[in-house]
Amino acid sequence: MSSKYDEYWLKKLDSISKLIEEARIYGISSEIDVSDIKKYGNRRNWYGTVIVSDKIYKGEMAHARSLGRIVFEKGLVKSYTFRFVISSNLKLKVVKLGSTNEAPDYSRHSSESSKTIEEIENKKKSIAKILSTIPLDVWNHIVKEEPEWSYMKHFLDRYGFGPFATLMVATGLNDFKLKGKAEVSYWPKIASILESSYTPKSPKELYLILKRFYKTELYGNLKINRLNRFLSSPLAEKLWNSTPKAVSEDFPNIWRELAYTMRQNPEAKTIAFAMKCLGISLLMVEEYNFDFGNIPIPVDFRVRKFSERAGLVISGDDDEIRQIWQEVLDFIRAKEPKVTMIHLDSLIWQIGTKRKHEILDYFVKLGIEDVGKKIVEMIR
Repeated sequence: MSSKYDEYWLKKLDSISKLIEEARIYGISSEIDVSDIKKYGNRRNWYGTVIVSDKIYKGEMAHARSLGRIVFEKGLVKSYTFRFVISSNLKLKVVKLGSTNEAPDYSRHSSESSKTIEEIENKKKSIAKILSTIPLDVWNHIVKEEPEWSYMKHFLDRYGFGPFATLMVATGLNDFKLKGKAEVSYWPKIASILESSYTPKSPKELYLILKRFYKTELYGNLKINRLNRFLSSPLAEKLWNSTPKAVSEDFPNIWRELAYTMRQNPEAKTIAFAMKCLGISLLMVEEYNFDFGNIPIPVDFRVRKFSERAGLVISGDDDEIRQIWQEVLDFIRAKEPKVTMIHLDSLIWQIGTKRKHEILDYFVKLGIEDVGKKIVEMIR
């Protein structure tokens, strides 16, 4: 079925093809402005996504479905599956999700009743409204409660910004498959090893220090290989000699370069979390002018668990969870633009597996008991 938006996307085919090629090579493309689509329709919210492979296309919003159908029918996607994202401020980017054989099954969505989808939309709007009432100073306090902040902050003065930022990214990349909770079994133990070690003068020396820790970790060989891949890369050398201003200005490019260096999708949990750690290193030196807008929430067990408990998901696949929290963040940022996914992920991660009374206590300690009561009412 044709759409009023088809004509617009047909005019953009050359630019869209270039974005697809960028995403194929780097995992994620740059952005193009598509604000002139407003001539073709009147929407309150232009945010939309569509998944396209050489076999299917699947999207919810009319303008996004139109884009997906045009890309699909013109045969622009071959061998891979891509997500096309139209932001609320009308920027278009493309993300590679994997080969066609690895593509997630979105057919389950179509079998769900419209009532279920409507219920999820209502819950998503409700939690967005609740979280949008949190003051910025409380959001900032929440980030400072993260273990990667509290256990690592005092190494900033000792290392200097560039080496410290490199350290944060390196450790962020390997924060998975741990022996216990990150705040018990990961960050404190890394801090202990760093405390008793000399101050490294190069990424190579940092590798030798951290290698001692990862030797005894689960999937130790894998993590040592990942550590070496990053710390022997040109990106690590660049970060080591960088300034806060340089990292801030180049933040989106660093994200793409990190994914390319690690041979991962830019939206992969470990890549997104490593970028969060880099963002935290900037916040520690009071550098706030960096673009975290396109980096998704790192979908780990706690984020997934809370998304399910709040009744926000249908299939529960990573892409669905990322999209939900991005839409929640867009709503929050409409009221407080300084809130980023760093803040939102910190909150959801900290309360993700807490019991109801523990969640309420958490918000009482933050001085926003009403928010806690409303959140507790929402979750199962």
